[in-house]
Amino acid sequence: MMKRTAMDSDVLFLPHEIIRNILKRLPVKSLIRFQCVRKEWKNLIQNPSFVADHLQQSTHQNPPLLSECDENDIPFLLLDSGLQVRRVPNPPSTYSLCDASIVGSCNGLLCLVIRELNRSPHSLLLWNPATTAVRYVPRTRTGIPSFDYCVTGFGFSSIVNDYNIVRTYAEFRSVATKAEVFSLNKGTWKAIDIGNLKGVRLEYETVTANGAIFWFGEKKEAEDKVDVIVSFDIAKEVFTVISRPELDYKANEKLTVYENKLAILCDIAEVEDDDELPYKVDLWVLDEGTCASGQTLSWTKRYTSCPLSCSFDSKTIWRNQIVGKPDFVDKRTRSVLNMMNRSWTKGYTSSSPLSFSIGSTTSRRNKGRRNVLYLMNLTTNEFKRSVIPCRDTILHIYNYVESLVSVGNNYIEEYRL
Repeated sequence: MMKRTAMDSDVLFLPHEIIRNILKRLPVKSLIRFQCVRKEWKNLIQNPSFVADHLQQSTHQNPPLLSECDENDIPFLLLDSGLQVRRVPNPPSTYSLCDASIVGSCNGLLCLVIRELNRSPHSLLLWNPATTAVRYVPRTRTGIPSFDYCVTGFGFSSIVNDYNIVRTYAEFRSVATKAEVFSLNKGTWKAIDIGNLKGVRLEYETVTANGAIFWFGEKKEAEDKVDVIVSFDIAKEVFTVISRPELDYKANEKLTVYENKLAILCDIAEVEDDDELPYKVDLWVLDEGTCASGQTLSWTKRYTSCPLSCSFDSKTIWRNQIVGKPDFVDKRTRSVLNMMNRSWTKGYTSSSPLSFSIGSTTSRRNKGRRNVLYLMNLTTNEFKRSVIPCRDTILHIYNYVESLVSVGNNYIEEYRL
């Protein structure tokens, strides 16, 4: 209920809680401007509890999808819930964008690795595109020498309320022998025990969920090599090796997150001669426990797509939808697509076999074309199609949320919006 001030002319004003409730629903760009309205608003918007409330609100308010493209003029794009695309303002021009790539996305912060010739490990950058704040991560001081193979992960733990960057080191394509972690709160690196990581080689792909960072890996057992998943518990600073789901088919696997749990998208690529539409996508979810909880972990297949006309390159799960691209890998697939010549349309729903339009993908020999993403709804089986104005390859796709989360007190540059 509005109150009146005891001034010469009665002025209506809103209670603090109502103002806070309104502001936390606004976009970051507006909040940055509103800090100039009055000191109380600035203090509120910069308060850690408000930043957390705004993040929670944004997370449940149709957060966009971030696309990383292989071209200099448009390296980053956002796809909103209405399938509208907008460009992300570039980070500071203190480095070449073509030499930078995203390692991970977490709560509105992006961790970028900057590839440098004849320098290992490469430099790292923390960037909040919404606030435009940037922070270079200091180089390690833990005495770790130069290695040929460095794998990086980025994530957040609510238990310690801290963002961590984890790096493991190995000789080229070999097992990890060293590890270190950077704490955003402390602003420093420290060496950590690799523990259960002994004998494991990590792959570059990484995701984060529920206070842990995950990678695909390969573990040596006697004379055999076993495919595994490696997790790093940020709060406990412990590596754990997790078995992958037992598949009875060949598939291209992609780490992702579903309902804040670790999940794997399996693009089934096994072709049978008597089946014109043999391709499917399975979703497996790690349903019980966490990586370091001591509880029994179990994989459950939660979704299987309808048959597809060609193999599907799954990228991530976004707002209960599998996002990906058709992957044209053989002449047989091209022949099927040319005969069918059907495009998906926005809102198309079917449980029958579906085909893709061959003219919807890009080629390096024809840079005038655009990329097309397809979205499969896990609940309704609705299919959507979105055109991305990126002439070259879409390198990676990340879940993203606009937030006020800080990159730390020592950020190097901030733009006025």
